[in-house]
Amino acid sequence: MLLVTNLPPIYLINEYAEFARAARVTANLTTNMALPAGTDSINIPAITTGTRTGFQAADNSTTYAPVSPRDLVTATRTGRVETISGFQNVSIQLVEQSPIAGGLDRLVFGDLMADYALQLNTAVLGTGDGSAGSLKGFVTLGADTTNGIPTTWTETTPSAVGAYAAINKAISGVVSNRFRDVEAIVVSPSTWYWLAGQVDSANRPLIVPTNGANQAFNANGVIDKPGAAAGMVGLISGVPVYVDATMTKTYGAATNQAPIVLGKFSDSYLFESGQKTRVLPDVLSANLTVRFQVYGYAALIHRFNKSVSTISGTGAIAPSGY
Repeated sequence: MLLVTNLPPIYLINEYAEFARAARVTANLTTNMALPAGTDSINIPAITTGTRTGFQAADNSTTYAPVSPRDLVTATRTGRVETISGFQNVSIQLVEQSPIAGGLDRLVFGDLMADYALQLNTAVLGTGDGSAGSLKGFVTLGADTTNGIPTTWTETTPSAVGAYAAINKAISGVVSNRFRDVEAIVVSPSTWYWLAGQVDSANRPLIVPTNGANQAFNANGVIDKPGAAAGMVGLISGVPVYVDATMTKTYGAATNQAPIVLGKFSDSYLFESGQKTRVLPDVLSANLTVRFQVYGYAALIHRFNKSVSTISGTGAIAPSGY
């Protein structure tokens, strides 16, 4: 509970240090859609087996009839609608006597909404299985050994060479199964800046900073935004690389891996209701307490199982010191 203690001095009224949170990155790579009202699940039809065609032997001859005809088979992709919520109790004295001049609600709601975005993005990228109270995250989807195309990076001492080989193997897996371009590579900040710090035998960086004036020569990757905390930071094998600080660093049986996820993220649909806010003055009225609350609904549907690949293994151990 947020209680009134000492009021801030006048020079702090219009300025405050907000709580630091990771940005929403991976959730924005999906196809964002408005969540329809009046439902607790979203269903999208999917063709799981396609039809078959062939060549006609000659003009006016019998049209092609395959020896083993293949009928179209359909299924349904389903996403549960999940609720994200949070609240903050504030003393009515702080609400009424605060010198922030009407900005206290903005401060509290702003912090709640920032954490709402963090929790949603963490779930979209993460390791949830899609059961009640969770979303099926991209790490889980890309690591599915039954229906997905996981990539194993095995290396006792992780190296940039091993990382590039694993990334290109994963790219090949997505392209060979989805038959579409890979849109993005998502990594943790530590993985990206560890890669950016690797050098060749002559101590030349393997990922080279570049801009419009200076083009990299014979580079494995390039850095477009040195020091960026989130979003697109460069390219590897021509694929945009995005840094997402919500990427887990405790993945795998040894709970010490920072996986790499890549693929065609727009194949997945993220349905959102938007953040809703409300003030509840009666909940704790006996204590002269006001409750600020934020909540909303979201559903994530992956239309294709083989749109992304998760790179994990001994080579993906979270880099020490980064």
